[in-house]
Amino acid sequence: MSTITLKDVPQELRVALKQRAARNRRSLNQELLYCLEQFVGIIPSPTQENRAWIEFSKKSLMKVWDNSEDDVYNELLSQ
Repeated sequence: MSTITLKDVPQELRVALKQRAARNRRSLNQELLYCLEQFVGIIPSPTQENRAWIEFSKKSLMKVWDNSEDDVYNELLSQ
């Protein structure tokens, strides 16, 4: 792997990136790599653990949203 040095990063950008990294439980380097991958369209393949969480989330959301009694859900379907 190669190294890239970034110079003259504005302080508020650096702070925002560090906060974003903390929210996502990543190091600053990991967060920057993730942001760059997203920007250029390289989407990393999800790990097995991530896939399991995604599937669990889908099932949980469907239990909540797939409800004929839910006015919001019915309104979204009618549009």
